[in-house]
Amino acid sequence: MTPEGRVERLERIAKLFVRAGRRARADLRQQDEKINILINLHMQNEELFARNEERFKKNEERFRLNEERFAKNEERFAKNEERFAKNEERFAKNEERVTKQAEIILTILEFQKQTEEKFRANEKRFARTDKIFIELAESQVETGRNLKSLFKLIREVRDNNAEN
Repeated sequence: MTPEGRVERLERIAKLFVRAGRRARADLRQQDEKINILINLHMQNEELFARNEERFKKNEERFRLNEERFAKNEERFAKNEERFAKNEERFAKNEERVTKQAEIILTILEFQKQTEEKFRANEKRFARTDKIFIELAESQVETGRNLKSLFKLIREVRDNNAEN
């Protein structure tokens, strides 16, 4: 190999080293950028995790409060169930009372119907009795007239006998 060939070869190798160096620097820059991006993302994730921790704490508190509310509601529901059971008993008793009262009312209505029928029958009897009383009164009036006429005749006969 000639000295010029060697120099050319060295130049080519130097160019390759330069290109490789440039590529390595570019790759290094890209890796730096990627590392910076990763670091930034990691910091953002840390911030998000911190915020999430706060949220989790708040949610835990909310869950605890909700559990307390649920426990109170369960107590209320149990009391309501007891009240509903008592009300059901009361409603059943009231239903029995209403049924008995309805039976009593039906019995009273039947008696009232019978009484009204008796009143109607009595009214018919009273009407007949009134008619008989009117006839009796007219008969008494007639009897009274007849008696007066009889007394008058007896007096006239006495007076005539006393004159004779």
